[in-house]
Amino acid sequence: MRTANDQSLWEIQAYGAKKSEILESVMDSITFKLSGPGMVIASYLSDAQEMMQYSTPRLNDSRQFINIAKMLLTEFKMVPSK
Repeated sequence: MRTANDQSLWEIQAYGAKKSEILESVMDSITFKLSGPGMVIASYLSDAQEMMQYSTPRLNDSRQFINIAKMLLTEFKMVPSK
């Protein structure tokens, strides 16, 4: 079982910030308020694609944006249940 500190370190490695900070930022965003979580997720995925196109790819940033999008999909129950 992970300690709270281990969990925070993992979240920073995976997302670039703590999950709670990301969720707070997302839910406070105008995009979330006007268009919902789907548009926020699409924006993170678009940003990841853009970063992959740079002459010096920012692959870690892209990976973190994709991880955030996956976390948001599950957090907002947008993944079909079996």
